[in-house]
This record gives sequence, C-alpha cells and structure tokens, in this order.
Amino acid sequence: MAIKTDTSAMRAPNHPIKGDSPAEEQAFLQLARKRFATGDTWWTPNFAAADKDIEFAYEQQWSPTDREKREGSTCMELNQLPSFIDQVVGDQRQNRPGIQVHPIRPDLVVTPQNTGGPGAGDQPKVQPQKFSNLAGTKGYTTTKVREGLIRAVEQQCNAETHYDISFQHAVEAGIGWLRVLTEYSDDDVFEQDLVIRSIRNRFSVLIDPHGAEDPDYATANWCFISEMVRMEEFRERWPEANPSSLGESIGDYEGWTIDNAVRVAEYYWRKPVTRKLLLLSDRRVVYEDDVTSVLDELTASGIVVVRERKVETTKVFWAKITAHTILEGPIEVPFRSIPVVPVLGKEVTRNRYTVYRGLTRYAKDPVRMHNIMMSEAVDRVGLAPKAPYVLDVTTIEGFENMWSQANRKNWSYLPYRHKLDVPPPRREQPPPMPAAELQLAMAAKDEIKDIIGIHDASLGIQSNETSGKAILARQRQGERGTFAFIDNLKRAQRRVGKLLLEGMSIYDSERVIRIMGEDGSEDWVLINQTVLDEQTQTPVIVNDISEGKYDITISTGPSYQTQRMEAGDSLLAFVQAVPQAGPLIQDLVAEYQDWPGADKLSRRLKHGVPPGVMDPQEMEEAGIQAPQPTPDQQALMAKAEADTAMAQAKKAEAEAKIMELQMQQQVMQTGLPDAIKELVADSIAEFMSQSQGGR
Repeated sequence: MAIKTDTSAMRAPNHPIKGDSPAEEQAFLQLARKRFATGDTWWTPNFAAADKDIEFAYEQQWSPTDREKREGSTCMELNQLPSFIDQVVGDQRQNRPGIQVHPIRPDLVVTPQNTGGPGAGDQPKVQPQKFSNLAGTKGYTTTKVREGLIRAVEQQCNAETHYDISFQHAVEAGIGWLRVLTEYSDDDVFEQDLVIRSIRNRFSVLIDPHGAEDPDYATANWCFISEMVRMEEFRERWPEANPSSLGESIGDYEGWTIDNAVRVAEYYWRKPVTRKLLLLSDRRVVYEDDVTSVLDELTASGIVVVRERKVETTKVFWAKITAHTILEGPIEVPFRSIPVVPVLGKEVTRNRYTVYRGLTRYAKDPVRMHNIMMSEAVDRVGLAPKAPYVLDVTTIEGFENMWSQANRKNWSYLPYRHKLDVPPPRREQPPPMPAAELQLAMAAKDEIKDIIGIHDASLGIQSNETSGKAILARQRQGERGTFAFIDNLKRAQRRVGKLLLEGMSIYDSERVIRIMGEDGSEDWVLINQTVLDEQTQTPVIVNDISEGKYDITISTGPSYQTQRMEAGDSLLAFVQAVPQAGPLIQDLVAEYQDWPGADKLSRRLKHGVPPGVMDPQEMEEAGIQAPQPTPDQQALMAKAEADTAMAQAKKAEAEAKIMELQMQQQVMQTGLPDAIKELVADSIAEFMSQSQGGR
C-alpha cells in the first residue's frame, strides 16, 4: 500500500492557520520586520553598486560633475558595454544547460503480490517501478518520468525565458533571481502544477545572508519578495486590512511605508521540526505523521513498524504581509528549502561580506577614458581652422562672390587679379589629426577588452591571429574569462531542479501528466493509479511518482535541435567525402535534416538500405521484415551446413584416432607382459571404435 498525504491544505492560497492570538501575530510580525531590516542592511550596498552598473551600461556614462566641467564641449557616449553583455548572453543561449535526474537508490518499489493465487498477498515484492504511457507502447522508469516531467514544466512555463532574464541580470550587475511556485492547472480544478519564474525587479528580494552556508543559498532561513503598492490599490486589493501609516519610519518599521505607498512582501521562512522516521516490515521508510491516519489499516494488513528514529528536518511556510498586518497565509509550501534561487555573477568575500559584480563593474574607467578622448578629438577637429586661402584682397576685387562661396560650390576655376608685387592666393595646409587623443582612445578600447576578458576573436573581429587553431585558442580564452557566469547559472538550475523534485509531492492524486523527451517528443503517463489488491481487498496506489530518492545534475552544451542540425551537416559532408557510404546511411542523412517530411522520407529510405546493415531491432522499429532466402540460397545454405557437419565429423574422428594411439603407447610403456599389453590395446581400439559408431 502506498501512503499518500493530503497536501491540498498546505498549498491552497489564502488558507490561514487559525488560532493565533493577537500577541502571537504581533510577535510574528516583529520577527519579520527585524529580519527584513537585517536583509536590507546587508544587501543594500550590493544593490546600490548594481544599480550604478545598470545606469552606466544603459543610461548615463557621464557624471553630472564631468558634464559640468565640459560645459559647452562635446560629451560623446560611445557605449560598447551592451555588445559585450550581448556576447555573453548569446553564448549562454546557444549552450543552454539542461536538468538531468539520477536516482540515489535504484528505481525499486515495494508492491504486494496481487495475482489472486494462493498466498499471493502474503509477501511483498520488490521490483523496478515502470510507468506505461497511455497508448501502452512504452514504459518509463520513475527517473525518466521525473526528468520528463521537469522538461514539461520548463516548456509549459517558458522557463528558458526566465533563465535568460535572470542570467542577463547576473551578467549586467551580478545579481538575478529565480523562484519555483505551485499554481492551479486550471480555473476549474484542484490539481496543481509546478512553475518556474524569474523576478523582474532584482532589488525586490532580500534573502537571509547569515544562514546561507551554501553558495546557492539553499540553507537560507528566510526571504522577502516585496513591492511598493499605492494606497488606493492596497485598499482595493485588501479592503479589510489596515493600511494606515505607522507614524514616523523609525526602528524596525523603516522602509515599510513611503509617501502614499505601503510595502507588501511575500515572506518565506524555514522552520526546524523533529519528525519520527519509521521503517516498516515491507521495507518502506515513512514519516509517522504521514501515516497516522492509516496505521490501523497497515497493522490489519500485517505491516508493522520494525524500527524508528527521530530526525531533524525543516518545513517552509509562506505569508503575504505588511509591517503590521498578515494579508494572506501563513501556509506550508511543499519544499524543504526556500524556493527562491539566486543567479549570481562573480563574487568576492571580505570580512564576512560578499560583493557580487557583473561584467561592467571594473570596465567603467576605460569606458570613461574612451568617451573623454573621443570627445576631445572631436572638439579639437571641430574647432581647428579649415584649410583657408591666404591672399591680398586687392587680387580678388570683382570676384569676391566666387571666393566667398569656394567652400560651398565646386567652381571649375577661381580667377584673381595678378599683380607683380603681390603673391597669388595660396591654400594653407589643413590641421593634423589629434593623434594623442585618438591613440589614448584606442588604448582605452583595448583596456575594456582586457578587463572584461573578451577579445576580438570572441567578438568575431579579425585580429592578429592567422591560423584557425590560434583563433580558437583566443576564443576559448575569452570564454574562460566569462565562464563563471554560465557556471553560476548551472549552479542555480541545479537548485531549481532540486526544488522541483521536492515539490513533486503536489502530484499526489490520480492524474495524467505530460512528460517530454530530450528531443522534444511528448508522451502521457498515468500516475498514482489506485487498484484493489485481490488478496487483501485493500486499495493500492501504483505508479507513485513520489517513490525513491533522486539527485540533480546539469549538462551544458548545444540544444538537441542544434546538435541535430550539426549532425545533419556532418552526415552530408561525410557522404560527399565517402560516396560509397551513401546507400548505407541514406536513412540517417534524411532523419537528421531540418525540413518538413524528413522523418517520412527517412522511413521510406530504410527499405532501400542493403540487407545486413540494420540490426533486427532497427528493422523491427522500421516495420521491415527480414528477407526470405531464395531456393538457390536455401540449397547453398543446406550444402554449407552439410559440409560443416562432415568437417566436424572428420575432425572428431582424427582426434579420437590420436587419443587411441596415445593410450596404446602408454600401455606399451608399462611393465605388463606382452600378451596383456596386446589384449589391453585391442580393448582400447574396440572401445574407441564403438564410441565413434555411437557418435
């Protein structure tokens, strides 16, 4: 019997825990305010630095002081930082990490023998759990179902977009956030699904900095996700709540009310609990509070507690609060850790304080230098005199109109009056380019690349590398300089995967779920199906997705679609290089092409593959029957079998003759009388002859 716990009360929104006294509620809110103040103090320096990075990268690269100093002069912003950010973000989108599930223990499940025969229900049976799809054509292990469900969750909630948003936040300023939630599948059902979301306002999250022993903050004890809500909107959404001002914003109330707005925060906290773990006689391990309601049924069916022990674990709760009001909740959520995941940039810890930075933090000075030098160069060229004519005004009397328009009209000639004592008009040399400013500007560009760690080869710009190997080496160098960002995203996605595994307890009813394969194929499986044990007449849950214990790994590389396209191109190149291999792999060439109907063409081409190339399983999947031999082929096969049998008989006869001679020789070397030797030798010969005849 599989044990299921009713978790609908834990997950339902607006499901308050009743019975709290006003004093307990105020103590709860006071602790929340203190935690908020602690988080605000710790995170504010990081948020302030991140905000300056974003402003510098996208909005304003000249400070008011620098603009004031250059009043009346050019202040150019030749912003190169977004291109570097786009380079790292684009590299991540081309090599998306993928979540993979691995069992910590084998995919085994304990089920009763419900065949209906004598004693069928007496002994439990340990066997691999298999989930059949609705069509009954495929079977999946629990590991594959969980992995496929995670892919389906990612596809359903468009998780790729949320990964991209949080990753870009980390690259820009060092801090991004993901979260895992539960939402109802539809408006008219009670079933819920897991969803993945990013947090658009990266500065709205305050997570416990002191309880975070792990880099991914998996051990954080509390977290706030807040927003400022206008008072009119607040009264409309929570008409029964008290939005009144608390007076002066002092003490632990600071930051909760600003002008005509009130802070509304989603508040997660983790609570340590002691639970009793039971080992049952059918080898299952369960928590006592999960099976309290069915202990009598378990005892009646012969299942007893073998061992028990206390374990320290945690539960996570959620509420929506203001500084002095609980608006919604508290409710328990189906996770063992705070379901908010940081996606971080590069970090350094000093004096127990951690600083997070993005790509642009230390590139500001060379960017300012580049802007200043280019502005200086533009000003110098703009203010320098053009290449004017130097002349005596008496030499152009009567032609003043033509000479005054010489810089605007393309005259075929400019006449002047020749005078013996006066030199003719002459043009002065144009002023030289501001070499110092331009040289410093170019040096600043190189400094930007060196600081960020992305060079010309990584940007697709021709550099001084001449060989392909040298270009690839420089590209890899650039990737190493920014690999920390992608690696931190993998760390965050691994945590998201663990949260999804924890949250799968919401799939606790009999339902059909969608799973997805690595290639994007979809399938449907039935989980938590209740059947009646024919022997004990008790309901049994099969295909229980909560069975087993699992871990998460992250794989990085091109997506399946990208790998498929690359494989198709490689196969085409291979056929061009080795044409004789074309008929042998013609079906594979068509299968990996990215155009409509490629799969149908591949199935047709399989029938043209020469016999003996595909193994029996491939032929069965393609619906191809093994070709029957012709009469001539059958005759040749029979003759070959007869020849083989005759050769084996001759070989056996020769081996027997050799053995006979060896045995007779051994007899002759003994000290027996000659008459007895001859008698024994004749007996050996007769025995070997009879053995050959029997064979």
